[in-house]
Amino acid sequence: SLVTLLVLAIVGAAAGITAWLTHGFRSQGTVRYHQAAVFSVRPGDCLNLTPNGTVVHVVPCAGAHTAEVFGTFPLAGHTWPGATAVEQKAASGCGTRLSGYLNPQLATTNLAQSYVYPGQQAWEAGERTVVCEVRATSGALTGSVRSGV
Repeated sequence: SLVTLLVLAIVGAAAGITAWLTHGFRSQGTVRYHQAAVFSVRPGDCLNLTPNGTVVHVVPCAGAHTAEVFGTFPLAGHTWPGATAVEQKAASGCGTRLSGYLNPQLATTNLAQSYVYPGQQAWEAGERTVVCEVRATSGALTGSVRSGV
């Protein structure tokens, strides 16, 4: 069987993003996700995690939820580039997608940007998707953080 768990590296806004875009965003720790579920989510999906953080459930954004997906994108390449390279590409790619998604009227002091990227075993199985998320630094999100919603 393929890898059933993937480690999610959660970081604050990527280096190189302008200060006005990242003001108030904070880093978080590490979360484990059920691989099959996390790579199938889409921008605008709101997510809840099981208490141990291993299973993702897509839920309506109107209610309380753990995270909101603001972007997904594929990574190029056939050969595993290494965890550091994949993490850097995930951080950069998510950073460039945040400003077009986030409601500029929203107070960002309680939000953190995070991302999920494939580990080596997932990469070798053909997974290249990066998932970009916004999370609350404490408590839950209620409603969408999307611009125009």
